[in-house]
Amino acid sequence: MKKFIVPGVLCLLAAASFGQVVSVNFNDLPKEESDLISPVVKEKIEEYALEVRKIVIEEKVGMNAEIAKVDSAFTAKTIDTSQAEAQKEEISQRYSDKIDERIQALHFDLDEITKKQVQFTILNTDVEKLTKEMDLNAFEKKHRPRNEITMFLSYGMMYLPDGDNELLNKHLGYSSGIDAGFMYHRQFNRASPWEFMTGIYSSYRTLRFDDDYYVNKTDEGEVELVQFERNLNKSKLRANYIVLPIGLQYNIAPLKTVEGISYRGKAKLSLSANVYGGLRTHSVRILKGDGIKQKQKGSNYNLNKYIFGAQFTLHLNSVNFFVRRDFTPYFEKGTFDGRKMLQFGINFGF
Repeated sequence: MKKFIVPGVLCLLAAASFGQVVSVNFNDLPKEESDLISPVVKEKIEEYALEVRKIVIEEKVGMNAEIAKVDSAFTAKTIDTSQAEAQKEEISQRYSDKIDERIQALHFDLDEITKKQVQFTILNTDVEKLTKEMDLNAFEKKHRPRNEITMFLSYGMMYLPDGDNELLNKHLGYSSGIDAGFMYHRQFNRASPWEFMTGIYSSYRTLRFDDDYYVNKTDEGEVELVQFERNLNKSKLRANYIVLPIGLQYNIAPLKTVEGISYRGKAKLSLSANVYGGLRTHSVRILKGDGIKQKQKGSNYNLNKYIFGAQFTLHLNSVNFFVRRDFTPYFEKGTFDGRKMLQFGINFGF
């Protein structure tokens, strides 16, 4: 309530100090703001403004008369410029102090005016309407469109379909992949079942070979499977890719409406589809067995440097089941007949 009272009074006092004529017109306020001021408060402030204006006018007349005498003396050359300016400054300060004293003598009770405004505000505030508006604002904030980043961890079984290379068909073991990263979801609007999704994650892909076979690269650059002369407990070829997905998600959730605000409830079931592209960052061959324990990093066994593919996911709360298919061969340069990876897995969002 002091929003209107205190600034108005301060403006009047400041104007009085500089000898200006000021008026306060509450009719100039926007209707919704003017209606917030008590009629009693309006009347008291307007009376006060008139009294201040009267004081300013009366004192300004006397001040102008004395300044005119100083101008006459300067014209008659009985005083010089510095003396004239000093006398005018003294006159202005004296009348300014006098105006302040007379205004203070009016005993304008700002505290009493404030109390009356508080009473008026309390009596004229629609509490139910205000509470309802506050509740709706909180409701809108609670059900804003989804716009968040989540983390996830996934595990999947990798499958390379049989091809012309019989050694790989017979000796390729159980292979798997682990992904970890972030996903960004942006709902189109609070009532939309659709979400845009993208993110970034690290994909570790591991091929395993059975029957003491391992992947080898000849001096001529050809990659093939060869059998170790002794027992191999582990024979792996692992690669890591940085992957960027982009796609859409459809949430199967009821559309609800409260006080004209429509929004989607929490989805327990969702479907999503995305394409992805990735870049290989490093690879490693791991061999462990009789007389050998080797972890060869940075070696290139014709693994594709780039990957591109598509993924479909079924979301059940925070547990997701996915199927992923690379459109690019797992090995480049026609190695192992250019077969492409298929992966089935599960991931957990958190």
